[in-house]
Amino acid sequence: MVSVQGLRLSGLVIGGLLVGLVLVIVDPSGGLLLACLQVNALVLHGWVWQLFTSVIVAPPDLQGVLDVGLNALSLIWLDRITSEVYSKSQYYATFLVTALFGNILSLTAGPGQVSFGASGGIFGLVAGLVTYDYAVNKQVSPQLVSWFLFIFIYSSFLLGNVNWLAHLGGAVLGFAIGYVVGRNQPSAY
Repeated sequence: MVSVQGLRLSGLVIGGLLVGLVLVIVDPSGGLLLACLQVNALVLHGWVWQLFTSVIVAPPDLQGVLDVGLNALSLIWLDRITSEVYSKSQYYATFLVTALFGNILSLTAGPGQVSFGASGGIFGLVAGLVTYDYAVNKQVSPQLVSWFLFIFIYSSFLLGNVNWLAHLGGAVLGFAIGYVVGRNQPSAY
């Protein structure tokens, strides 16, 4: 069973593809769509809303469909674990702030970078699981760390045309958030 927050976030990610399609239909030149993706040159010139809108809005092309599909499936697949660790507000907040932090870090890729997607927020949620487990149980789960590293390396470096800096930024902040959330929990041992 998927939690309400898991359903809402995956629905929001899928809805972002539909928003991208509507933007392209309304403006076939692609200007409206480009205004919602993260165009680093534009963000650096004050279009800071793109740091937020690019988390959800996706272009209606093959890359957009694949990204949205993988992100929505990831949110649903991870939901059983993440909804047990994070309260509803922590779930949404962790996703949003780690996605935003990932997008801010991806500005270091230079002004020519254009990106979109929710992966930074997803990596934030997952990285938080690792440090939450450490904060609660005072040990690191080798299986969880191995799984995290495999997914991070595979999706960040072995797939083409991926904003690995957004993944890294989301993960780094997610590690910190997971520890903070878990440090006040009673130990399972």
